Amino acid sequence: MRKIYSVKPITEGLSLDYPPFYAKAGALQWASKNVRLNMNRVERRWDTTPFRTFASGDTIYGSPLFRNVNGTYSLLTLTDSNLCEIRTGSGETYSYLTDTYTTGTISSISGTTVNGSGTSWSTSGLDAGDKFITTGDLTAKAEPQTNWATIASIDSDIKITLSSAYTGTHTSGTYRARKVYTVPDGERWQYASVNGKFCFTNGNVNVQYWNGTDPENSGSFATDANATKAVQARYCTSYVNRLILADLYDDDISARNMWLLRTSKQRDPTNYTDSTSVDYYFNETQEPITGLGISGGQIVVYKKTGFHVGYPTGTATDPLTFPKPIPGVGLFAPYSLVNFMGTNAFMGADDFYMLNGDSAVSIGGTIRHKFFSIISTEQAVRVFGFNAPKYNEILWVADTSEGQITLVYNWKSGVWFMYDGFTGPLTGLGGYGV
Repeated sequence: MRKIYSVKPITEGLSLDYPPFYAKAGALQWASKNVRLNMNRVERRWDTTPFRTFASGDTIYGSPLFRNVNGTYSLLTLTDSNLCEIRTGSGETYSYLTDTYTTGTISSISGTTVNGSGTSWSTSGLDAGDKFITTGDLTAKAEPQTNWATIASIDSDIKITLSSAYTGTHTSGTYRARKVYTVPDGERWQYASVNGKFCFTNGNVNVQYWNGTDPENSGSFATDANATKAVQARYCTSYVNRLILADLYDDDISARNMWLLRTSKQRDPTNYTDSTSVDYYFNETQEPITGLGISGGQIVVYKKTGFHVGYPTGTATDPLTFPKPIPGVGLFAPYSLVNFMGTNAFMGADDFYMLNGDSAVSIGGTIRHKFFSIISTEQAVRVFGFNAPKYNEILWVADTSEGQITLVYNWKSGVWFMYDGFTGPLTGLGGYGV
């Protein structure tokens, strides 16, 4: 006697390693590794390849694609210490856009001692650990350059000491002193574009912005957006043509305020003293703000177990309204938040979600039980995500008890995969618009 079984087309690529006892037949718990399904076909996953070699020790957190006001695009890279622009000309690699001081000239360099003229280094904002080079020893569009020296101390307005003897051949003339950013442990860069300015922050530095003009062609480097009102913001987004900051230093109380949301003046991410720059407070619970998203034309202010949906009011001096908090599901891992296709996807305390209007809809069905069984609370908070629109995928990177894995959700088909073994340590990917 024979039995005939109907074999359905492949709809999910799943492993037999961890079948849960409560699962229905064919519904398993852990996605197959390093393949993706497309039109009922199993395909090899896409991968990453080396693109640029950065300075030793630089950790890349993301590569946002920024559209300049003239319609051109700049592919930027944010490392743990710098903002860079990728260059594509013959023999070019990348150049630094990091906040840079160039006032005055160098009169002489002897070993580790640099003497300046008209330099005002004591009030420049430079500090130990920042970088120095004479422009004669710099090929700005072909970094990294070997002659960048580390500043050991700022001794006076006209004298600095380097940590080791200067290796360049030019010991006078113009120069660059590049400030070095620091990303706190567990934090990541956040960025947004407002009125032709690329704005970025990481919870530690003053909020920075770059105006899109090439510093090699009489343009500008990045600099503070506002050294008093835009300080140490963890989160930022662009909404109603304003820079929106959250969880930042509150100058009114001289301390960090985890419940503060601050808007810039409309069309000016550097102005926070105008009457149209407004502060909002989300202290209805003790939970801090954990992220900012844009969904369906509304701004979403997340907490770990809930969120607020905000709407524009049309009133310049009170531009936003947040009718009521929506408790329950929230953003547990701040940097897991991914803006895509006009909405958000993110990781909650025990599942992955997509925002549909003002409702958080579960999307983690086939992988959530396994995933949350192999990740600690400490590492869950550090999960970060990014969008790969070419493949209709959202990727979340996590360090688990089974090693670093990348969970992949195809939002078009609703199918989960798992990738591992990307080229090099996967600390961040990007290249998508801001």
